[in-house]
Amino acid sequence: MVGVLLLLLLLKPASVSAIGHVCGSAGNYTAKSTYRSSLAVLNATFPGNASSSPQLFATATAGVVRALALCRRDTTNLTACRECVASSFKYAQKMCPKHKAATVYYDYDEVNVTRPGCLLGFSGDGGFLSPGSSVIWNDTFFQFFNPVQIPGKAGVVAAAVRQLLRQTARYAAGTARRFATGSMDSIGSAAPTLYSLAQCTPDLSAGDCLACLRRLVDTLNATNSVRVGGRMFVLRCNVRLEPFMFHNDKSMRRIPSPSSIAPAPAPAPAPAPAPDME
Repeated sequence: MVGVLLLLLLLKPASVSAIGHVCGSAGNYTAKSTYRSSLAVLNATFPGNASSSPQLFATATAGVVRALALCRRDTTNLTACRECVASSFKYAQKMCPKHKAATVYYDYDEVNVTRPGCLLGFSGDGGFLSPGSSVIWNDTFFQFFNPVQIPGKAGVVAAAVRQLLRQTARYAAGTARRFATGSMDSIGSAAPTLYSLAQCTPDLSAGDCLACLRRLVDTLNATNSVRVGGRMFVLRCNVRLEPFMFHNDKSMRRIPSPSSIAPAPAPAPAPAPAPDME
């Protein structure tokens, strides 16, 4: 498996750009093969399948090629969803030429909530579209973190970030759309308000979605848990953390930080026994 991290430094253009891609390890196809023809069929028809779905999610099979695409659930821009999936197909074949499997995580503009990104994966593996397949985790994991640290005590910040992401994951798994957002603004006086997002493919059960998201959050180490922003992906679920409002979700939940929750008052001492008057 080849993972490629694309660091988008300084100013980013407000146009389609890849966050990252993973080239699979399942081998290559030839230029005149049936596999290539099947991939071309998906390339032509699949983007419209995802954008026309109420869930902005689609799977498809052409020959032995299987594909999956998911646009972010808060988008109402169906054109942007279709264009994102189409661009992802082109980018995958450019960066992973003739690979039988590839995964792409794509964005338009990270601060433009009307044109959010998408993810796309394709493979010839028979279990690729199975929600419980280990192929999904092992061959599609990708992470990217802002190098800047959140100001404050590392232990307090890390605990707050984990709490924010875990709670957002729990809310996402508990909704039919398998999507949720959150915010936390009480980490410390110098720390920014943090915004979070968690999403699974909507065909996952609540339990499988939560397990997928928890596994992502549990990969946070001591260094990455104090970063001011970051993203973690596998094909079936993803989480994101930023110091700015990057989504258009109207159901965002405010999640209290561990440090802002006052401890329960200590129980009152039991009254002393009355003196023995005998």
